[in-house]
Amino acid sequence: MPHRSAWTALLREPANPLSYRRLDDDACALCVLMGQRNAADVVAQAEKLLARTTAEKGRRRAGHARTLIS
Repeated sequence: MPHRSAWTALLREPANPLSYRRLDDDACALCVLMGQRNAADVVAQAEKLLARTTAEKGRRRAGHARTLIS
């Protein structure tokens, strides 16, 4: 289950133990995939990665727009 879906399910049904388990499973998977020991480090690393890729994507779009205008 994607992380965002697990988080949404937990917010929708906070008393549901299955929702907590799914979110915990997703957090553990992210820790393993990103080589971190805790979820806070994973979130910090993921936010940096998303910020960098979003900025790169914006620069590429700006470059494409200049090419099309020229």
